Amino acid sequence: MIRKIAIGDLQPGMYVVDLHKSWLEHRLWRNRLMIRDQAQIDRLREDGIVEVSIDTRRGKDVPVPAPKEARRPVPMLPPRPAPRVSLGEERRRSARLLNEGAVLLDELTDAARAGQRVDALRLEPLVARMIESVARNPDALVPLSRLKQMGEYDNAHAVATAALIIALGRQQGLAAPEIEKMALGALLKDIGLAAIDTRLVDKSGQLSHAEYVQVQRHVEEGLAVLEATASLPETTVAVVLEHHERFNGSGYPYRMAGEGISLAGRLAAIVDSYDAMTSDRPYRAALSPTVALRQLYEQGGSQFDPALVAGLVRTLGIYPVGTLVLLESGHLAVVEQVHAEQPLNPVVNVIYHAGRRQYCAPVQVDLARKVGNHYGQIVRAESFQRWGLSPERWQPA
Repeated sequence: MIRKIAIGDLQPGMYVVDLHKSWLEHRLWRNRLMIRDQAQIDRLREDGIVEVSIDTRRGKDVPVPAPKEARRPVPMLPPRPAPRVSLGEERRRSARLLNEGAVLLDELTDAARAGQRVDALRLEPLVARMIESVARNPDALVPLSRLKQMGEYDNAHAVATAALIIALGRQQGLAAPEIEKMALGALLKDIGLAAIDTRLVDKSGQLSHAEYVQVQRHVEEGLAVLEATASLPETTVAVVLEHHERFNGSGYPYRMAGEGISLAGRLAAIVDSYDAMTSDRPYRAALSPTVALRQLYEQGGSQFDPALVAGLVRTLGIYPVGTLVLLESGHLAVVEQVHAEQPLNPVVNVIYHAGRRQYCAPVQVDLARKVGNHYGQIVRAESFQRWGLSPERWQPA
């Protein structure tokens, strides 16, 4: 339940949901936070916070005085498990999330372009819901976010990289608050493109050196916009500032290298590149997820942190969910489920005969089973576009 308390009653372990003060009047970027130590409470006092509201379901409650007479303890009921939903239902929820995220980012980008305040706090509920979705089923939001139309790339790319960094952060065992900050940075990292000539951003040919320098400005332009309108966590700033840095020092804007790049920056560089590689761009067609992962893996140690690239491969699988693959039988199939212990042998949905160039009755096949598989193993990843197939239609449900 939500309970309003005086600042003097606030204790570490409580979860604050309202500071009852305009965000412009205090140094914290958000109104919702877990109180971890007395220093946080002292900073709130210094900022003039006199009362807060706490959520007792997400943190500690105000201690109740001990009763004068001992009472028989009431047995605690086990917590209810989170409701399970089908992959199809989670995909429908994810589609709504992706649409809401793109619309919200459109509004924030328009504000930045007009020189208005960018209210980054509006993204917080979206980030929370994305984290919940990935926790329920990572095979819904992440594969769906990869599907985007050419004209909607910028904001759809931001939402997709946020989904990816959530999934990769969970695989790396990072704490939920850190993942939340990184996802927020992924959503905001390209807002500086609002200050760049769109003809350069969407140019179909190769950029000249002068044009490339202009595009590189989007990192610091974005940081300038955000610093002028919000006090962002350090981790969020690191994603915005470092997502184009490279492990060997060849990136920009500061040519940082190795572990001199923050963990958040190294993770952001990988997911940003992966989603860009698997998306259609004006200057090249999308790569298949498998080819993109292979190229990232080959660049591990030079462009990217090799341990984190390996983490992305483990997160998505060698053939990520939603990938079109060619089987030894000559059939095309879509990956529906990845076996962590047998990544080369996922569950697939056979949909098309490549030799005859015609659809077949869909059938689900577990390539890890030694009995009942008449289609053989995967030969290679394929492109939906090459075969004239709709990736949206055949995504797992």
